[in-house]
Amino acid sequence: MSAIAVAFARAWSVRPPIVVRSMGAEYIDAFFHDGSLRLSSFESFRNHPDEARRDSQEGWAALEIREPNGRFSILGANAQETYVLCAATVEDVALPSFRITNTVAFADSVSRQIPGFLGGFEGHCVYREDTVVRKVGTRPIQPPEDAAQAETWAKEQDAYVGAQTTDAFFVKHRRFQREAEYRFIWFAEGPRRDYLNIKCPSAVQFCERF
Repeated sequence: MSAIAVAFARAWSVRPPIVVRSMGAEYIDAFFHDGSLRLSSFESFRNHPDEARRDSQEGWAALEIREPNGRFSILGANAQETYVLCAATVEDVALPSFRITNTVAFADSVSRQIPGFLGGFEGHCVYREDTVVRKVGTRPIQPPEDAAQAETWAKEQDAYVGAQTTDAFFVKHRRFQREAEYRFIWFAEGPRRDYLNIKCPSAVQFCERF
C-alpha cells in the first residue's frame, strides 16, 4: 500500500479509527491495573482451538506481481518473530471489551515492550473470496549478468518482495468478515514464540472502558 500525500486548498480532517478489543473481564482488569497484555502469533491463530475462528492461512502470503517484463508469484509463510493483536470496528456490549482511542500511540507504547522490535503495521483487514494479493510493479525482473553483483541484487529483491507482501497479512477470506477486524502487527528480531506476555502501563492512557 502506498502512502497518500494530500495538499488541500480547503480544510480537511481525517478521523482516526477507534477500535474495540474484546477479551475476558479478568484480563481487561489486569490491563487497566498494570498494562498486562498478551500478544499472539500467526502460528497460534492457525491453531486456534475454536474452529470457527481458526484461520489456516494466517501468516501466509500469496502474492502475484506483474512487472514490466514479466510476472512472478510467491507463496510462503512468515518466518520472522511476529506478534499480533486483533481489535474490531464493531462494538458488542454483551462482550467484555475496551476501546483503543489512539491506535498509533497505543502501538508505539506496546512496541517499546517488545525485545528486538524492528517495525510494524496496523490497519483494517479486507475480506474476499480470493485471498491472493495481485499487484502491478515497476521493477523489471532482471538479475545482473555480473556474478559479483548477484548477492547484492538478491538482497535488494528480497527486500522488495518483503515490502510487497505486507498487504497479504491484512487479507482474509470472506467467511471471517463478521470479525470486522482491525489488527496490529509488530515484527521483532529473535526466536519465534506462540505468544508474548508484556506489561505496558503507558498504553492504558490510550484506551477506555465502556
